[in-house]
Amino acid sequence: MRCVSCGSDMSVGIFDWHFVCKACEFECSTLSPKINQHDGVDEFEREAALRPIRENNFDLILGWLMKEVPHTRNQGHKKLLDVGCAHGWFLEKAKEYYDILGLEPDHFVASRTQKRGLPVREGYFPDALSAEEKLDVIIFNDVLEHIPNVQKILEECRLHLEAGGVVVVNAPDRRGGIYRLSKILARLGQPGAFRRMWQYGLPSPHLYYFDKNSIDRLAIASGFSIIAERELPSIVTKGLLGRIHHTGNTSLVRSIFVAAGTWAFLPLVKILRSDISVWVLQPIPAEEAALKESLHK
Repeated sequence: MRCVSCGSDMSVGIFDWHFVCKACEFECSTLSPKINQHDGVDEFEREAALRPIRENNFDLILGWLMKEVPHTRNQGHKKLLDVGCAHGWFLEKAKEYYDILGLEPDHFVASRTQKRGLPVREGYFPDALSAEEKLDVIIFNDVLEHIPNVQKILEECRLHLEAGGVVVVNAPDRRGGIYRLSKILARLGQPGAFRRMWQYGLPSPHLYYFDKNSIDRLAIASGFSIIAERELPSIVTKGLLGRIHHTGNTSLVRSIFVAAGTWAFLPLVKILRSDISVWVLQPIPAEEAALKESLHK
């Protein structure tokens, strides 16, 4: 297997589905997405469990984009595309600032979001867009790490951006303290947390764990440059028990035990690096991208 970030050889990591780049330490998996398969997952319970942390972080993202990232400020009617918009929580908040559109490949989730009156198309990016459609902001909220052929997806983003447009990537960060701890526990024979971080056994598992270096390489190879970056909270206590229990693979008693341990761990979490980062990517001229890519090699 070759690293999608730097092109070097990868070696098997903690499990036979987990791989680590020998050169840049980028991590990926061979887990297979199974969109529209909901075996063992109660989507109503999952929705209630995820909503608190997602809405909290969506407020932080929008506030940051409006105040500190000039390219995303709403001057006129900028168009925003939320790829993999799920239940539409980000769209509901973003409609105050943008002309919004969401894409969601899961039929059950897309239809429920459409019934709430949000402009959502069922389908994948970029197939659900016409060749002529252009956006000012394309955002991936906890989505890019689930999509095969990530560099190709970023290249397609470039084709669908208006002049001055940007891509926003909100994704898990392999430098995070909780993720690092989960790897230690897995090596000690307690793999539960590590598998959970990869969403092992769920319809949409993680295919990648990014960091700034890997995002930077992927961005340059796709004709982008990182223009802004920030961290988001890894844990929000509201709804924590539901997030632990919602997959159906963890008993309620064990979920309560894990939640109690997590709450006790919170003071340490606050001083560790977050497990969630946001990067803003802007297209750069082809000559500049070629020069940057040559310097990376």
